[in-house]
Amino acid sequence: MRLSRRRFLQAGAAGAAGAVLLPNAGCSMEETGSPDQLNVLLLIIDSLRPDHVGAYGSQVKTPHVDALCTRGLRFERAFPEAMVTIPARRSIFTARRIFPFRHFVPNEELGQSPGWLPIENVERTFTSEFRRHGYWTAQISDNPHLGFTKAYEPFRKSFSHWTSVVGQSGFYKAPETITLKTVYNWLPPPLRNDRYVPGMRKYLANSGGGVNEEETCAARTYKEARTHLEEARLRQPFCLTVDCFDPHEPWSPPPQYVDLYKDPSYHGPNIGVTKYGFARNFSDAELRQLKAIYAAEATMTDAWLGHFMEGFYETGLDRNTVIIMLSDHGYLLGERGYTGKVPSQLHPELAQVPFVIIHPDGRAAGTTSRYFASTHDVGPTLLSMVGLPVPGWMEGTDLSPVLTGGQPAQRRDFHYGGMYNRFFIRTDDWVLIGDNRGQERTLNDLQADPREMHNVVHRHPKVSRELYRTVLDAAGGPLPYYE
Repeated sequence: MRLSRRRFLQAGAAGAAGAVLLPNAGCSMEETGSPDQLNVLLLIIDSLRPDHVGAYGSQVKTPHVDALCTRGLRFERAFPEAMVTIPARRSIFTARRIFPFRHFVPNEELGQSPGWLPIENVERTFTSEFRRHGYWTAQISDNPHLGFTKAYEPFRKSFSHWTSVVGQSGFYKAPETITLKTVYNWLPPPLRNDRYVPGMRKYLANSGGGVNEEETCAARTYKEARTHLEEARLRQPFCLTVDCFDPHEPWSPPPQYVDLYKDPSYHGPNIGVTKYGFARNFSDAELRQLKAIYAAEATMTDAWLGHFMEGFYETGLDRNTVIIMLSDHGYLLGERGYTGKVPSQLHPELAQVPFVIIHPDGRAAGTTSRYFASTHDVGPTLLSMVGLPVPGWMEGTDLSPVLTGGQPAQRRDFHYGGMYNRFFIRTDDWVLIGDNRGQERTLNDLQADPREMHNVVHRHPKVSRELYRTVLDAAGGPLPYYE
């Protein structure tokens, strides 16, 4: 097979992030499939905040995600309609609204959080729809829930091929290979207890111990995905999903990445995980280190995405493959006084994600849209882009008309969604967040306060009532609340 000629953009990141591979027309179409039959590549990067992506204006080095943004259409207002990990993926793959989580009965394996359930009908997923139309469907993932639970075994079997990468779940190396000294280096003192020490020790054993980049979960996931590109090329048309759990916590980026962002005067422990809740137990210096660790993990993940994309471009598949890249949620790094995923804080740090659509002919390359994009739009968009019909059971909308200057058929003057017992609703002017019963509401005036820092709910009670009523109308009645 003839490889495509490579071109690089220099970037100032460490390790494999040092150069960005750009596509070039080096393979003949006879080698890479018919130009009339488009393939599909879905890239899910867990817990990636858009304000930690260079193309969204960040100082964090993400040259390979930036390159995808340059090649495609970037949505500036993408908010998952259901969070976090499992609800978001149910939304992505079923192309249906998951929030509000009505009639929720906990799944013993997946836990007590509303929305954390298996996909009931695995034949009603966008990937199964592609398979019915003759596509080879495959997924490579280290997601510990989708890749390893019995609850998601039927979903895994609905693909032509599935590879679960051990790391976030399972045992890659024995936890005993990691010393307690190393574990303590990644845990702040309040978390050095029986709950956090075993988990961090196992994670470090599975991810290179904070030193070996080649053994990190991101590296092994994207390397594994790259090994399947030749089979994908031979089995065209294909629908390939690569779901990388990094930069989800815990974190253990090697020093060359941490050094890009850390304060040289800091000499405390690395922050490899946090509790979900108040940030008051962290000092200012520790919070700065937390942000440095997350940024380092994002850059490292981007570097290994680049390794996968290098192989993708070398096979010439960029010439007849549509791509969507998105995340499922963010993570609070001390903002608003919180760390982790806190349902009352459905602000951009937690509830906004990067979302990029790339067409192989380069349409709308480098442009942006302010349409409210969401997770349940992925399936209808991909099906439409390759010329397949969108089945009526899908509730999302086809975003692809934006690529040619149009608007999606589903008008969105507002967008709503939620996590656990909390909802949010966003318009051009306002964001309202509250518990599902309508209590504990916060209201932000986006025109006067674009960073959403000042609660003005008491000054605008009418706006609060109208927005809450809009959510109830759109959701078809009162929202469920689970004790």
